[in-house]
Amino acid sequence: MYLLIGYAGGIVVEGVVLAKGVDRLRVAASGFAETIELRRTGARWSTDDGEEVEFCFVMCDKCQAERVSSSRAAYKAMVV
Repeated sequence: MYLLIGYAGGIVVEGVVLAKGVDRLRVAASGFAETIELRRTGARWSTDDGEEVEFCFVMCDKCQAERVSSSRAAYKAMVV
């Protein structure tokens, strides 16, 4: 799944999710030689270095309409 990762200072990096756990994401990100791991603590996501990040998944309207039946489910899908 394609996603955008937002770092402090306005830097946005494109990535592809390789693996997803309850509180972890393994991502192949543009500009990084190795995969990165994002970890969730409460409602916050951060890198291994502790830098907080925000991210969003990009889906076409048709794909989202086929898989999400309510706005509550859509919100949960975005929050992960």
